[in-house]
Amino acid sequence: MTVRTNRYSVPTRFIGCQVRVLLHASELVVFDGRTEIAQHERLLTKSGSRLELDHYLEALLRKPGALPGATVLEQAQAAGKFTPIH
Repeated sequence: MTVRTNRYSVPTRFIGCQVRVLLHASELVVFDGRTEIAQHERLLTKSGSRLELDHYLEALLRKPGALPGATVLEQAQAAGKFTPIH
């Protein structure tokens, strides 16, 4: 999803769905109804992206070859969040 020119991930089952976003000074929180579905550190740059690897796991079950070279994987590895569990 895009908020103020920046892209933030949500779990794949919410792609294309209408969600509610609370934008705070340092974070962004995404809701489906009253249920929180994603939370990200807010990007202060323009045209950036903040992607969470766990949001893509459902899609990777259907398309396991999509992971190598994916931006979400690069961000997760850089942050030290790509573990053997993934």
